[in-house]
Amino acid sequence: MSRRQEYIETSQREISKSVREHLALLASIWEEIGLDEDSYKSRFLACQTHVNALFKEMKEEDIGLKSKLLGKVAALQEQLAVFNLDLDKNESIDVQGLTLIASKSKLDSCLKELKMMHTLRSEERANLEAQEQDLCKQLGRTTEERPAAKCLSDPVMKEFKERVARLRQDKEKLLSGFKETRRDIIELYSDLEEQPRTEFEQRVTDPNVETFPLDPQSLADVATLHERLELQVRQITEETEQYRLKLANLWDRLEVDPMVRTIFLENYPGIRKTTRKELRNEIARCEELKKQNLERFTLRMRDELLGLWEQCHMSEEERAAFEPFRSLDFTEELLELHEAEVKRLEMYLADNREIFDLLSKRAELWDRMCQLEQAATDSNRLNNRGGQLLKEEKERKQIQKELPKVEERVKKLIHAREEANGEPFLLNGHRASLVLKEQWEAKRKLKEAEKQNKKIAQQRQLERDAMMGTTMMNGVNNNLKRKLVPNTPELGRKLPRVTPAKAPLPTKVSSTAGKVGKFARPVARPTQRKLKMPSPTSSTTQVAFKLEVQNMAEESIASTISYTDFTVSLNS
Repeated sequence: MSRRQEYIETSQREISKSVREHLALLASIWEEIGLDEDSYKSRFLACQTHVNALFKEMKEEDIGLKSKLLGKVAALQEQLAVFNLDLDKNESIDVQGLTLIASKSKLDSCLKELKMMHTLRSEERANLEAQEQDLCKQLGRTTEERPAAKCLSDPVMKEFKERVARLRQDKEKLLSGFKETRRDIIELYSDLEEQPRTEFEQRVTDPNVETFPLDPQSLADVATLHERLELQVRQITEETEQYRLKLANLWDRLEVDPMVRTIFLENYPGIRKTTRKELRNEIARCEELKKQNLERFTLRMRDELLGLWEQCHMSEEERAAFEPFRSLDFTEELLELHEAEVKRLEMYLADNREIFDLLSKRAELWDRMCQLEQAATDSNRLNNRGGQLLKEEKERKQIQKELPKVEERVKKLIHAREEANGEPFLLNGHRASLVLKEQWEAKRKLKEAEKQNKKIAQQRQLERDAMMGTTMMNGVNNNLKRKLVPNTPELGRKLPRVTPAKAPLPTKVSSTAGKVGKFARPVARPTQRKLKMPSPTSSTTQVAFKLEVQNMAEESIASTISYTDFTVSLNS
């Protein structure tokens, strides 16, 4: 028998005993009182009613307690289901076979841990939601919607934290860029000597940068403000530099002391309003002085024009096209025309600087090539002191390698320039490409002429040597035996000695013809006269011819026969 059964049986015995004893005692009392039968019966019925009411009340109370426990167990099971859903857990309590109190106790114990986790994660989620809302508001973005189920699960909380972390990184990145732009804007305001006027400009320069909205529209407005201020500073800077450049030109015209210039520029640096004002005042002062020296300034500008014309290799026709150069009416307008022409030529020279530099380099190579070719005809160079021949050969090869490259580059630049401008590129009034081509053609023709002259000279030398050999063999033997015939009356006057015609020297290349720097056309050389041998037609010419032959024979003997051969010839 279980203990609970013993409790029931013991209670029944005790209750029965108590009822019997109390009923017996009550019955004796009622008999002593002398209650009639109806009162006696009613008293027993009242006892039964009270006992039954007591048991009924106790039963109802315990039934209520049971219902209450059942409700609590059900509520706890519902909370367990909610926590499992929110936390994405699978916690379950098996209350099968357990009493209601045991079930409630077990459920309370399990829910206590889940409830603590749920509370902590709910607080963390609320904090993340607040951060997300603030960040999205500052960045001009919308918050993300998340499902109600599993809202506190590990994956959802992890993704939420990463989302907030990304937003915070974006904010830091945008905030860093905004701070840098803000510093530039403050510096630009300082350079412009201005203060922020609008509410937006004041918010941009506010020291509390953390509260500034970083949404795309606000950042775009900041970028627009920055660009506008930069444009203003750039325009003012260009304007100020133009003032300084114009003032420098005026100072150059007026020959102002460099120390005075330095002190003035040091006193007014930057682009501030005071600086610009003083620059304008100084320009006005110098302009007034310039008006008082128009003739001197105009003549100085003409000197600059002469130099620019020389650097740009302009022909006389191109120079004469600038008619104000010859005017003697020195006015402000005339000076402005000269200044405009100088500026135009300076821009032209700057635009074609690479072409002119390459042409200058080519001129140096060309001149050196001509010098080396001229040196090659010098007989003294054969002494070869200090390895001069080797040095010249190396230099010649270097020029032959470098000159074509320079010419190819300058031709390409000239062609590109002509294509861009739609007009030929001129040097001293002639098309540059033709000047280079004609220079090479003139050099080729000169070499051919020298080669032909040399060939003709060699042929004449051979003919003369052959003639001298025959004349010497016949004439020398006869002349050695007798004296020359005395002069006849018609030959009384002394005749000039007629020397044999020598081969013309190779025509030298003019220093200006091969010089690209001056770009002069090849100078035409006068045709050399060919010396003809005189024909013996008259007595005078016959004697002269004999003397010429004799002189030529003597010259041949002296130059072609050794002393031993000469003695042998005399003896024979």
